[in-house]
Amino acid sequence: MVSFLFSLNLLIKRMKILLSLIFFTLFLTPSFAERETIPATILQSQAFKGQIKEIILPDSFKGVRHEVSVVNERGTKMNFILPAGIGIYGPNWEVLNLKKIQLDDRVLIEYTTNKKGDVNRAISIMIMNSAGG
Repeated sequence: MVSFLFSLNLLIKRMKILLSLIFFTLFLTPSFAERETIPATILQSQAFKGQIKEIILPDSFKGVRHEVSVVNERGTKMNFILPAGIGIYGPNWEVLNLKKIQLDDRVLIEYTTNKKGDVNRAISIMIMNSAGG
């Protein structure tokens, strides 16, 4: 009889733990998830047309990223980070690689800016007139 009561008591404790876990999972976990959701923001891309004046090659040991400096006809200079996998196109929309970009190329760069407004990240580059020919 004592062992029966002991096992019944143990069964009741396990049921309480199981019900507590189910309650926590069903009712409390969604509220945590709701607090952690981040609202989706739509990135607005912009375009900048100009001539490449500087090419900075990446150096992962020094933390230097691949960048280009472009100056437009008004003399406005902008720097753009070139992430891996960026789309680079020639005048006839042929796909090119980063090695095809040269100083003095006329380009059209589609880019986004971070929230602070201090980093321009290129999305795509179209080489309109190549300085190399």
